[in-house]
Amino acid sequence: MTSSSPTIPTESVPTMHDTAPLHHDEEAHLDHSRHNYKFSPHGVTRIFTTDSHVHIGDQSFERHEFNRAFEGYLNPGYSPAPSRKFANPVPMGVAGFSLTLFVLSLINLNARGGPNPAGLAGLMWFYAGAIELLSGMWCIVIEATWAATLLSSFGGFWIGYGCIVVDVFGISTSYSGYHVTQVLGMWILGWTIFSTMMWIMTFRSTWPMFILMGAVVFCLLTLSIAQFITLEHATAAKGLTRAGGAFGIVASVLGWYVTYEGICTKENAYWVPPVLLMPGAVTSLEDE
Repeated sequence: MTSSSPTIPTESVPTMHDTAPLHHDEEAHLDHSRHNYKFSPHGVTRIFTTDSHVHIGDQSFERHEFNRAFEGYLNPGYSPAPSRKFANPVPMGVAGFSLTLFVLSLINLNARGGPNPAGLAGLMWFYAGAIELLSGMWCIVIEATWAATLLSSFGGFWIGYGCIVVDVFGISTSYSGYHVTQVLGMWILGWTIFSTMMWIMTFRSTWPMFILMGAVVFCLLTLSIAQFITLEHATAAKGLTRAGGAFGIVASVLGWYVTYEGICTKENAYWVPPVLLMPGAVTSLEDE
């Protein structure tokens, strides 16, 4: 979130020197209908809201930044604003994930004859791998635990998958044709379980985040099953692989939506996406 500097009404927002702890009889006279209060070692800091801004002590934020702090920040629910000033690293990581998944899904759909996925090694290692891993690490700085876990983990996923499809360490050639499909199926199944766990945490967030993670789960699930049955039931395996490609296309498109939402503002875009909250979404402390 970026700080702005509108005029703050001095009658409503005390300075840090005026925030001495209040006694019980003084708290009884506070107007709680317009203000909330947060406690700190310095005492009580008043939170003042207007139609356009939220003033927390001597800091001010635009209200729309709180309203959009979901998919654009990969935030599955309400959380306090980060204490450090830092650019949002989420769009960069999600962009790498989306582009690589989009091209891989086209291959799984057998588009243009389904070329060898080894050609995606550069995307897997660097764009969806290293850059996504770095963006996940930077999410730790902005105190976004869910986003940091998701992006960092999938950064490792793409690097590992790139090593398998290119056979950098002789992983594929060290197995027979049957066993490599079973190992790959188990490998993708593990990522399916992880993605399902992360998906569960979006059930009270927004529809784009919920559908995005659901598409990722079903993409990985169908690809895992396809690997398990590829030798015994080749036709069914091809159908499941194409289904995984379809789910991957959905996930990549929604990933680009998240990327756009994390970057666009009223100053650089004519259209800023609305927040599509799911039933039961928590948007403030009062909703918990």
